[in-house]
Amino acid sequence: MAGPHPAVAAVRAAVRPGLTAATGPVLVACSGGADSLALAAALAFDAPPPARRFGAFTLDHAPPPRPAAQSHPTVALLRSLRPY
Repeated sequence: MAGPHPAVAAVRAAVRPGLTAATGPVLVACSGGADSLALAAALAFDAPPPARRFGAFTLDHAPPPRPAAQSHPTVALLRSLRPY
């Protein structure tokens, strides 16, 4: 298979206009669900440093109380998107 999966290519194509229009850092909220992880991965791939500063933070939709440790897998995954 040449190139990314069509779904991956579609998400990356969807984020490019926003990246092109942005004049500052790009920040994404990520709950850990498939949709927000796909967005974070697309932004990380299409916003390579140093041309574009990119960041992510976790956002928990669950009602409290929920242990903070449940967000650790999401944080680890977000960190793995950018190897620096």
